[in-house]
Formats: sequence, C-alpha cells, structure tokens
Amino acid sequence: MYRAQNYEEMTCKKRPQDPDKDGAGWTFETLEHGGKYPDSMPQAIKATDAEGRSCIYVPISVNGKVVDSKGFVFSLEPGARVEYRRDINARTT
Repeated sequence: MYRAQNYEEMTCKKRPQDPDKDGAGWTFETLEHGGKYPDSMPQAIKATDAEGRSCIYVPISVNGKVVDSKGFVFSLEPGARVEYRRDINARTT
C-alpha cells in the first residue's frame, strides 16, 4: 500500500502577504520546542498575516535529523552533492 497526498497550488490569495514589507499586522507563534534535542530550538514557527492567512516554517531535516542546509543543486546524476569551501563559492561534485 502506498500513501499519496494531493497538493494544490498556493496562490498569492492563499499565501500570507506583507504588502508594506514591514511585518505590520503579522504574528509569530513558536510551536513545539526541542523535539528530540535537549534544547529550546522551536521545531516549528507559525507566521500569520493581518488577514489571518498562515504558514508553518519547520527546520530542514534529513532522515529525521535537523540539518543546516548549505544549498542545493540540480543534477541528472543520482547522489550529486554540493561541496563548500570557505575560499571558493559552491561547486557541484
């Protein structure tokens, strides 16, 4: 058995908006903290605009572990990675 989820485009009318780009009327709510880690990092932050539209931001995780994203790459090769060095911009390997 497979699980499937249907998605619908998130149009501008559905997404939270900030027309003046100043955050006026917005509220932010931290949800679960720490998760499996012994710290106080929010595991989700709910952002709601003045009209009540909201979205939830969550940390990026891979295989159930929170990770620090260093970017992404489009590749036709399976397993392509982004390699970073302090003295050179990102390059794909």
